[in-house]
Amino acid sequence: MSIPHRFISHTLQDPQPGHVLTVQPGTRLEVKFRRRGLGLSRWQVVDRPPHLVPLEEGDHGFLFLVFGGEHTGEQPLRLARRRVDRAGSDEVRDLVVRVG
Repeated sequence: MSIPHRFISHTLQDPQPGHVLTVQPGTRLEVKFRRRGLGLSRWQVVDRPPHLVPLEEGDHGFLFLVFGGEHTGEQPLRLARRRVDRAGSDEVRDLVVRVG
């Protein structure tokens, strides 16, 4: 007989730049962005702290598993929105995910 494991999940919908979030180790963190306009833009992970392990990456959303953070300093999760028909970033959002 197996015991089902319950995951705690937290969803951020269109988080603002500089958003600070504290979550427990083992939490599934989902970050979602609204689709805008004709759908020519895509969100990408530019940088992430080592305690966030990517489980899924899409054009407008991401799913991470949060591990205990034995790191020093606050390294932000950096997400950038880029258009497929242009070079460079249209928008960058840095989010701070603390483990506690």
